[in-house]
Amino acid sequence: MEKKHKKSRWPVLVWVFILLATIHNYAVVVLQKDSFAGTSQFISELGWTSVGTVFAIVSALIISNNRRHTIGWLLMLMPIMLTISSILNFFIKPAVQAGQVNFAVYFYLWFNSWSWWILIGSIILIFFLFPTGRLISKKWRWGLISLGIGFLVFLFAATFSTFFEDQTSSITVSNPIGFLPIEATGIFIALMGLFLITPALASVVSVFVRYRDSQATERAQMRWLFMAGAFFLLVYIPTFIFQNYSETTVSGFLFIASILAIPLSIGIAILRYRLWDVDVVINRSLVYGALTTLLAALFAGTAALLSQLAKAAFGEDMQQAAAAVAAIVVASLFTPLRTRVEGAINRRLFPENIDLSQGLIELDANLWSWVKLPKVLASTLEHLEAIYGHEQSAIYLLAGQSYKPVALRGLKRNELKNFVPSKAEQELLEHKKGILTENGKPFVLTVPIYLGRRKGPELLGVLRLGKRKQGRGFSGGDIKTLAAFGAKLGEPIYALHSQHK
Repeated sequence: MEKKHKKSRWPVLVWVFILLATIHNYAVVVLQKDSFAGTSQFISELGWTSVGTVFAIVSALIISNNRRHTIGWLLMLMPIMLTISSILNFFIKPAVQAGQVNFAVYFYLWFNSWSWWILIGSIILIFFLFPTGRLISKKWRWGLISLGIGFLVFLFAATFSTFFEDQTSSITVSNPIGFLPIEATGIFIALMGLFLITPALASVVSVFVRYRDSQATERAQMRWLFMAGAFFLLVYIPTFIFQNYSETTVSGFLFIASILAIPLSIGIAILRYRLWDVDVVINRSLVYGALTTLLAALFAGTAALLSQLAKAAFGEDMQQAAAAVAAIVVASLFTPLRTRVEGAINRRLFPENIDLSQGLIELDANLWSWVKLPKVLASTLEHLEAIYGHEQSAIYLLAGQSYKPVALRGLKRNELKNFVPSKAEQELLEHKKGILTENGKPFVLTVPIYLGRRKGPELLGVLRLGKRKQGRGFSGGDIKTLAAFGAKLGEPIYALHSQHK
């Protein structure tokens, strides 16, 4: 009982921290309202405080359900760092602006010089670990190691640089323990950038690999992260295309909204991933996000090249015409590029449903008496393996209250027992739904074989499939397709089973 009581303290402590931190952060923003440059900066500060609050609430909800969930604690880093920064700004920043120099001022400037990295690093880690809190495999540990090295390099440079600078007030203070010259500091920052960008790109690749290899539940969760990532890219890309865009008020508010989308999508994915179906949104976001990036790069490159050619051939007066020509070139390439990008994304992430009945021989009823049921079942399993590439498979037929294996592939007969579904599993089968077991052995997916009846499906058996080769999983579309195939398979099984009784 005592052990159980200890576990119950965690949600209470987390929520108490969130409540106190939220009250403090909003109070600090309101109390410092007069020190802001204008209303837009005040609203921006409130926006960032709200982002921290949302991160904290989603983190608390996840930790309350599972206090060991890594994603929950990574999300908590944002409100922790925001709260610490808020405390330092309120109590120590006035001393910095007054030109005072003491240990608190040194700590304030040192903390602000590197704390932003924690927020970026935590988001990169979330992309590596989402949604399970674990890496796809040990092969991806190099990404975490690279991220850790980058942080240590940056922390070393920030700690031992010759001076500290307050970005908001442009006040520079000499570092009493600093010994790195400015040139060396630049080298360290370049190394940090390398060790930061490399794992950032790797984390994005790992998201696509995990999505490709995941089962339906995990895949449904990752769709939300795709949507948040696509929204962030659509907001962030214009900063590279339009000059001074990042300094506008609209850009700041959209950037806050894109950051806010990350915890919201993670919270929905982990806690209520079945709430909405966002396949179409994700598909269009990925297609047009990638297309926008390609067209922007193509326009910039074409405009720069034509501008130089026009200047050399006709003088500076013709340089402006290069932008118009570049726009025409990009417009002409829009449709073929969109077709290719959409095709590439659909092939890898949104494959069209397969009609599994194609390739199986349609049997005329007059020939049923000449065909043996075991041969049909064996051909069915071979046909499915050629499409999905799973390692083991079996067909069970109903025998009393359980299902008996009658055909199998990749397994030995003595390795299988009768399948007795639980009450919940039986209800899913009766509603023509598939049953997914993430770590099931030897099968991870079970779909019903049935006959369509007016009062409901008549269950004849189940089709059970093992893990797919190369680690790939079964998507929600795969499960629906296989469940529909169970209805088509039910007709010859019913007829042949009746013929050979």
